[in-house]
Amino acid sequence: MADQTLFEMPNVPEGFGVALAPASLRRLDFSALDFDALNRSGIEYIRTYFPNEHNDFFSSNGVIMFLELVSWVGNTLSERSDILADEAFLPTAQTKQAVIQHLALINQQIARATPAIVDVEASINSSLPVEVRIPAGLRFTLTGPDNLPVFYEIYRAPGDFTSYISIPPGKRGIVAYGIEGSFQTPIQVTSAGGPNQYVEIDNKGVLDEPIIIDVVSGEVTTRWRRVAILQEADPQDEVFEVRHFDRTTRIIFGDDNAGKAPISGQVIQVRYRIGGGVRGRAGSSVINEIRPINPQPPATASVEVQFRNPAPSSGGTDEESLEQAKVRAPLQYATHASAITGEDYGLMAAEFSHPVFGAVSKAMGIIRTGVDQDITAVATAVRAAPTLEEAVVIMQTQFINRNIVELYALAEGPESVPVVPSSGLKQGLITYFDELNVLTDEVRVYNGAVKPVEIEATIVLSRNSDPGTVKVAVDAALQDFFDIRNFEMGSPLFVSSLYKLLQDISGIKYVDIFKPVDDILPTRQLADPASPGVGFNELITLGQVNLRFFFEPGTYTSNPTR
Repeated sequence: MADQTLFEMPNVPEGFGVALAPASLRRLDFSALDFDALNRSGIEYIRTYFPNEHNDFFSSNGVIMFLELVSWVGNTLSERSDILADEAFLPTAQTKQAVIQHLALINQQIARATPAIVDVEASINSSLPVEVRIPAGLRFTLTGPDNLPVFYEIYRAPGDFTSYISIPPGKRGIVAYGIEGSFQTPIQVTSAGGPNQYVEIDNKGVLDEPIIIDVVSGEVTTRWRRVAILQEADPQDEVFEVRHFDRTTRIIFGDDNAGKAPISGQVIQVRYRIGGGVRGRAGSSVINEIRPINPQPPATASVEVQFRNPAPSSGGTDEESLEQAKVRAPLQYATHASAITGEDYGLMAAEFSHPVFGAVSKAMGIIRTGVDQDITAVATAVRAAPTLEEAVVIMQTQFINRNIVELYALAEGPESVPVVPSSGLKQGLITYFDELNVLTDEVRVYNGAVKPVEIEATIVLSRNSDPGTVKVAVDAALQDFFDIRNFEMGSPLFVSSLYKLLQDISGIKYVDIFKPVDDILPTRQLADPASPGVGFNELITLGQVNLRFFFEPGTYTSNPTR
């Protein structure tokens, strides 16, 4: 056996410690980890300690070639270390897959794209003595802003994807529920039995809802139920969990401990829809077609049915960005599906949608206790009471022993412009929180407000820039900056941010911004149109834009106010 040199442990406490590099090496800068810095440090080291032995620093020299190779390896290892360190934590993760995996630890997912919905009138010229049945899922093809097809399907009601749409006898028409997107060919898989079964949908555009799972055993078909967390299910619960990844969606079944596992030989049928996003929105009367539909017997001839959407669609949002998901998901998880604080109410309300009355775009909540009316008005009434007894009665009737939650909300409107919520959406919010809040909390929903910000600026272009390209880049940058997903109610706007946004665009020499004149800061009061600041229930949006473009010498063009 060959001799081995073993590491000898110190015999005294003073022997333990960090072994320092030799004194001759301590002048090296080990913090420089990119190729240029590593290579430069190596050359400086050679010049310092071996000035007589080596003076050829051209890349053709073997020593320098070896030094550059070592520097390249050091640069590569450094970059990989930085990437691994960044991807290991949610706030610094840059890749979508890493963010998905981090969010899975707290049972959260990146919010998927949502489809637009629209009311579609189905009418006939004159009423018939028989029923006219329109098949569920009748499809209409439109052209999206990218010149690619957009599909709309109509159904009897939200969530009902099987019942036919009926124009009753004696009626001339009804209003159907139209939803963007389309059902795909169902996936059928024969179960092999056992735990850890899943079905993979290899399609990037799968919508989160609806995903319908039917398990067929012989002549019996059972519809399984979707749950958020499979581990919370009982062993015999016929449930499944959905996990979305970057390009696929996975349907996961139980293991007979947490949720039931499909039995060997059973056929799993998966129905899903694709679509969603801003590109699926439709303006009014975009659906305007006549289709022949066969009425019920004894009628034999088909009847022409006119389909038209009298109003534009609502909803239709793109998948949230990684930065938005990294901010929202931890806050959403922190609520634990119960509303306690005002922040909880605002966050959970912003996730609420109703199949008929639309979805909430932005919301914020304030909790107050003690008095049911304005505190100043109550104090004035108490002071004005002629007797002490009457003052006590006012105090007893006005002060309450419960929390009042004032929820200010804006609904999703056409083209992502927030609008005042309908009474139906407000009532839906109140009902929604009945199961999530504390029994002593009383929820009151009020209208939020929008604060359009006018932009007026002079933009000076570099001499060799392309003005058309710069203008397109400026318009896109402003639209992205004022995306409502980047602002919350009461969020301020700093003029310096607009300067940075515009000056970072390639081809712009400098910018003068005339409007807004100053920063738009929170007032911590209700929205006031006359106030230069932003109220706590107010959302900043992009208003009128007036941009003037100039070259360094002379004038180029003017962008009319829009």
